[in-house]
Amino acid sequence: MKKSFSSLTLLWLLALTISCSHSNPDGVSEFKYNITMTELTEPSWYDLVDSVSYITLKSPDNTAMGEIKQLIVNNERIYVLADGFYCFDMEGNCLFKQTTKGRARNEFMDASSMSVSDGQLFIYDRMQYKGLFYNAQTGQYISTLNSTLHGRAGYCIGDHVIIHNLNDGDDERFKVLSKEDPENVLTGFFAEKEHLTSIRGTDSWVDDGLIYSSYRRDLAWKMTGKECIPYISITVPEEQKLPDQLIDEMIDNGSISPQGDAKGEYTYGLSEIKECDGFITGQLNDGKSFIYFIFDKGSGKSRFFKYPAKEVWQQLPIGENVCAGYKDCICTIVKPESVLFAKSILGSIGKEPTQEKFRQAYNAINALTENDYAIVARIWLKGLK
Repeated sequence: MKKSFSSLTLLWLLALTISCSHSNPDGVSEFKYNITMTELTEPSWYDLVDSVSYITLKSPDNTAMGEIKQLIVNNERIYVLADGFYCFDMEGNCLFKQTTKGRARNEFMDASSMSVSDGQLFIYDRMQYKGLFYNAQTGQYISTLNSTLHGRAGYCIGDHVIIHNLNDGDDERFKVLSKEDPENVLTGFFAEKEHLTSIRGTDSWVDDGLIYSSYRRDLAWKMTGKECIPYISITVPEEQKLPDQLIDEMIDNGSISPQGDAKGEYTYGLSEIKECDGFITGQLNDGKSFIYFIFDKGSGKSRFFKYPAKEVWQQLPIGENVCAGYKDCICTIVKPESVLFAKSILGSIGKEPTQEKFRQAYNAINALTENDYAIVARIWLKGLK
């Protein structure tokens, strides 16, 4: 049920917009979504957001969650990856968690990524290079996947496991394994020697796959098991495009941004893609800051903008780069220490906000306690015309 709009939305909206082909992914022109970059605007948040609701994640034992790495909302459950993994219902009650670390078959040492698919929660341990399967509704341990591949992260999609590959001398960024036979590498994506312009980027888990976007190009692909689909292409004005010469220099230097005087003159580097049923959000790098965008799948319209906050309270750094899309809304999460910092800043202003939009944000922040894990905002965006 949508609650009335609160301007605390914009504090999180910054966070949500602030994570192929075998032969030649860079050369593919038929992307599912071809988005043309429009002139930068300074929109009112009332123009972009329809409503927002808040879910406080409650700690049953007053313990800290630790560093928040990933958020997934799936099938009316909220999953958070931090020092361990946690599952909450939509009222914020903790249903189960796993924070015990170890080297036993059913334990992990450093959980770096998670995914939810076909009723199973998959946790990847980058220290022991293994994946663990749990029942997504109960948290009960099911099985462990071991592989000779060394990975930074891993995700399970149906019968396939995608490993963010780190093996020395093996230059494909992603390897796809059979869930039932993990030693059987079915295929690989993004070989660095062939596709240097796309090898660096960010991974974003969505309900039906893994979106990979390039730091050096305005492109993104979706991996859905053995398939790698050209997914998003951003058309940047010609005068703002990153020249091939600068891309070559960035590759030689191992950098993700132009060096020297060229920095800040170009728009490039698609990253932090988030998606729900109706919208796609993400960001582009202009060398000095980020350009954010919202794309309406229904109308095909888009808005490109920089962070438009004018008031001090709107710029409070409580946004987190840990977000997810779910059905018709975007979900973002803010951890307790950030909220407490925001409360201290608000207190230093000297008086409570008088305008209703300020007061709603003020009240939402002050409703939290030090014993709460975090707060999740569910944001419904307005259709773009």
